[in-house]
Amino acid sequence: MEQVRAFLRGYLADAESLTELPTELTRLAEVNPDTVRRRLDALDALLADPPADGTLARLVAGDANWVLDDESSDAAAARWLTEVADVVRAVVAQNPPA
Repeated sequence: MEQVRAFLRGYLADAESLTELPTELTRLAEVNPDTVRRRLDALDALLADPPADGTLARLVAGDANWVLDDESSDAAAARWLTEVADVVRAVVAQNPPA
């Protein structure tokens, strides 16, 4: 959870949209693809075994600073985090480790 929290704070808290994420992650992947892979692994682990009720919604609202249509819904937060994971997955696929 802490890796996801740090990732959301670092890459999404000030973002205007998810379209900014691939550019930032691609830059990172060019230098350190393992870091991007670890972020993806952390997101996948969180989504595979979600924490207690309300935690995902608070994570998205607080750490990502993202407003969802249904701010209190873990289901909405999980969908949004899945979208984020899909973006990260695409960057990982385009930048395999050396």
